[in-house]
Amino acid sequence: MSSSSGHDVQPVLIVGAGPVGLVLALTLIQNGVKVRIIEKEAGTHKGQRGTGIMPRAQEVYHFLGLLPEVLERGRPLLPTHVYKLPGGTELLKEFWMADPKGPTPSTPLINIRSLGQDRLEKLLQEHLNKHGCQVEFNTTLLDFTQFEDHVEAQVVKADVDHDVTEIVKCRWLIGADGAKGDIRKQLGLEFNGETRGVDQRFVTGDLEVKNLSNEYWHVWGDPKTILVSLRPTETPGIFHLIMGGNIDYEKAAEDREELAKAVKAGTDRNDLEVGEPKWLLETRGRVFLAGDACHAHPFFGAQGSNSGVQDAFNLAWKLALVEKGLASPSLLRSYTAERVPVISEVLKRTTRLHDKTQVMRNDGSGLAAWDRGGPLKMLGINYRWSSIVLDERNPYTAQGPQDPYGVEAGDMVRAGDRAPDAPCLVPIDRGKTSLFDIFGPTYHTVLLFAGNNSAGETHRVVEKLREYPQGTVRSVIIYPRGVLPEVVDGADQVVFDDEKHAFMNYCCSDDDLTVVVVRPDGIVGSIVFGAPGLRRYFRGIFSALNL
Repeated sequence: MSSSSGHDVQPVLIVGAGPVGLVLALTLIQNGVKVRIIEKEAGTHKGQRGTGIMPRAQEVYHFLGLLPEVLERGRPLLPTHVYKLPGGTELLKEFWMADPKGPTPSTPLINIRSLGQDRLEKLLQEHLNKHGCQVEFNTTLLDFTQFEDHVEAQVVKADVDHDVTEIVKCRWLIGADGAKGDIRKQLGLEFNGETRGVDQRFVTGDLEVKNLSNEYWHVWGDPKTILVSLRPTETPGIFHLIMGGNIDYEKAAEDREELAKAVKAGTDRNDLEVGEPKWLLETRGRVFLAGDACHAHPFFGAQGSNSGVQDAFNLAWKLALVEKGLASPSLLRSYTAERVPVISEVLKRTTRLHDKTQVMRNDGSGLAAWDRGGPLKMLGINYRWSSIVLDERNPYTAQGPQDPYGVEAGDMVRAGDRAPDAPCLVPIDRGKTSLFDIFGPTYHTVLLFAGNNSAGETHRVVEKLREYPQGTVRSVIIYPRGVLPEVVDGADQVVFDDEKHAFMNYCCSDDDLTVVVVRPDGIVGSIVFGAPGLRRYFRGIFSALNL
């Protein structure tokens, strides 16, 4: 074993190259922050694993420029067939886990897509490679030490002839190394909660199956006997297996030939993890956890990978501002404050879904365990309680009912909510656009809904925006259809709300100015009525500057 030590301090070292680590790396790089990302495995993780991509995660991929390829390489959610036993060929029931719906002006991405984790990782790696960043495979974190201004991480790269150890100095260390990762353990953090017994385990894997339709998700049996689920993948003839119930789990996981004649990828035994999330986030702490590294829970509901991706998207823009010296490290406290209530709720929801599997029966009853609609699409996730959001229209009250998971479509948009889309916007020069095409992961988007009596305040807001660092804020003045616009110097874009989707979706008046600030992660950061409110909001964001 040989050893080397780097003298340069890396901005960010990410441990783990699953979807969470890769999304975090790509978002940071798009924000101009250099990263190193290491992975102990020899290559991309094999198999389907977390396949369901919820609409909110699809929006994240849209903002990162990945969505067309995600949709092209993936598949839509398929109808499910439940078969009668014994025999297993007679159709007992057909249903949708989430009824297909048409897009709306506020929600163009409304249906679940399916894409195997192996394919998603390859896609993310391809985009990282375009930025000159490659995953360092066969590289393991051995240990790390925190200092006030940096972290020293000892990593080892397995080589053909010998292992090479290196001391990596980085300003920030991110653990995206999964539920069995070492970073959480080295921090001395353990999951609260429980691990269910052997009778509630599941075996999963990818199998080659002949003469079975790939247009349906196939289900036989129930957990009281034997439950078998086969979902078609993107590869013809390859199905993703979920098996539970009265089986020998150890033997099933070890003896692949008993599961199918040809096995495309490995099988795993998955114990149910239930618990409260654990995070390390101190005022001077430089080690963070994201995804399964800090919250493991049942795979029912397809919330795990989706939650982890949103962890990464929430953390990345904040970390980028701190690394650039535009925000105080105190901004990073909001990562925990915003994500922990959401994760606590997802743990409850996925555990309830898992418990429902225990009452499923082969007569077609109890199928609510397969439900993937409603809040599980994750469009209602919000951070209304966050200390870094500001709402002058509907101020947050701690005494009011709060649901970090369940803001319903049609509710008045508030600061902390997902920012809705609005199509059919007509730029003052030419063409058409939408808010989703305007939002981006590297800047705040300031939407000025300019009413008939708002010319003066609109000028003041645009003038105020000139004080903020170049490239961090983008201003868009939105006029109602048919209004003669004022000439406003300094605005990045001026559009007409041709079909009033924007004014309606954001509940804005045609008369007075409403300013809506959308964060880089697609969350409404503030709703204010002029320059003073805007200044209050950005004081909390660009907290390292004297503004």
